Amino acid sequence: MAEWDRKPGYDLSGKRALVVGTGNPAGRAIALGLAEAGADVAVASATLDGDEVMEAKRVAKAVTELGRKSLAQGWDVTLPTNVQVGLKQVIKEFGSPTILVYNADAPLAKPIVKVTDAEFARVQAVNQSGAFYAARSFIREFPEGQTGRLIFVSNIFAERGVEGLAAYTTAKAGMQGLSAALSQELGPRNMTSNCISSGWMDWTPGRGPDEIGANLLLRFIPMRRFGKAEELAALAVLLASDAAGYLNGHVFHIDGGVSQHL
Repeated sequence: MAEWDRKPGYDLSGKRALVVGTGNPAGRAIALGLAEAGADVAVASATLDGDEVMEAKRVAKAVTELGRKSLAQGWDVTLPTNVQVGLKQVIKEFGSPTILVYNADAPLAKPIVKVTDAEFARVQAVNQSGAFYAARSFIREFPEGQTGRLIFVSNIFAERGVEGLAAYTTAKAGMQGLSAALSQELGPRNMTSNCISSGWMDWTPGRGPDEIGANLLLRFIPMRRFGKAEELAALAVLLASDAAGYLNGHVFHIDGGVSQHL
């Protein structure tokens, strides 16, 4: 058998990551997953909502309890200056991250005729514009000569039509388009950009009960259950690792197979 270059696997020791968005369980799970794999992990909220800011602090504390370095900040990702200043502060106090995970999420389920201009603007600002601002700041400050990873957490509603999700789908589709464009722009700099697309998770609003007999939705999910945050974290660790150095420009579905059914 021909010799082959065995990749070092999923060891993230010596790497620094920044996870933006702690408003759902995925933020905590991904941050802790990266830390368990060896990375130091800074955390920023996506909004200045008190509960989310406090969760960012709790996640940072949990990271330090794993023996890793961490830092928590409160960000408003809808304000580009806030994002830029926040990242500079992260670099000053924590060091330059080479892994960015954008997990900010602002869901909205309404018929299009009932979506107000303010609601539409906010959904776009958090899900799409914030991803752009975070990525732009990350790339501007990226240390020369390093290997980089951008990971955007999206969901299948970016690709599948579901009634009442026009505003949300618009925003998430934009995020996936951003990731695709960055995979081309940043590839020559040894930086990859990928999306994790989640299906119905156990925190998805309006998902209904967890019992198959009581929930018609579960009958359409081949795994017959909702997804868990830890299942997103495992993929994030892979995409952040050296083992994924040639995975670029993809959307990876963590959905129990439902996207192949709809």
